[in-house]
Amino acid sequence: MIEKNGLPAALLTAMTSMAKVAGANRILASGLIPHPVGDPTRSPEEESVWRKGQVRKALNAIATPIEESQIFADW
Repeated sequence: MIEKNGLPAALLTAMTSMAKVAGANRILASGLIPHPVGDPTRSPEEESVWRKGQVRKALNAIATPIEESQIFADW
């Protein structure tokens, strides 16, 4: 719905195939199922760096023009 109104959006998820079936346009492979936007095994400092990297990937994805649903992995 957001994309249809002209606002690009990105979905960070560990379940990329489900996101594609649900109709998400920009899908970013991220984390694990219980922790899609975090990793409790990392130190707080490592976690901060990792999360900032995920946000950068999401910003790059929304800046990328697409014609159909796309999974962005290892960006």
